[in-house]
Amino acid sequence: PMERLLWLLIGYLCGSFQSGYFLGRAKGLDVRNYGSHSTGATNSLRVMGTGAGILVLLLDAAKAIIPCVLARHFFRGQAELQLLMVLWTATGVMLGHDYPFYLGFRGGKGVASTVGVLIALDWRLALAWCLLFIVTCYLFHYVSLSSILSMLLLLVLALVFFFRHALPVGAAFQTEFLLLALFNPLLSIFRHRANIGRLLRGEESQLHLFTRGMEVKK
Repeated sequence: PMERLLWLLIGYLCGSFQSGYFLGRAKGLDVRNYGSHSTGATNSLRVMGTGAGILVLLLDAAKAIIPCVLARHFFRGQAELQLLMVLWTATGVMLGHDYPFYLGFRGGKGVASTVGVLIALDWRLALAWCLLFIVTCYLFHYVSLSSILSMLLLLVLALVFFFRHALPVGAAFQTEFLLLALFNPLLSIFRHRANIGRLLRGEESQLHLFTRGMEVKK
């Protein structure tokens, strides 16, 4: 249990680095005061422009990849436990990204960080997830909808692999792995609850990938 808490904490500290917030501060604004009030890549793109959005996307993915790869390396000699500890670390990253302690627990929604986690777990899963995200975003032009559908894919895959006894951990850790694998996408969907309301009302903003950002008063 202590090992799990330690790697959860390591993940949380890495995940709490809010690249969108710090980039906004460097530009003299607080990104949380505009758009969806999130510190994530999508809101950073809307508020600060395409370049800022891409940079935040890369940084938010990296802050997930680094601790998860470290956990994978640290437990490389324990095959039955290895990916479970990666998932504990990933859960910490998501909690840190969504609820940073030094910003009043107001962060992002965990989408870009999910990409980093999936890369650390299995690049094939990461590729499939990104393809679904890109295709649905291209078809519907709503980042929030693409995010939610992509998270639903993870929920379905976790359940399918669990019932087929095919989760990549030892038999003793199957249920624990499943609970974490369900928790993280459900957390992201929960963080999108306001977006879900706007989608249902037809009020959600569509994505404009190439933008200079908002005209904001600094």
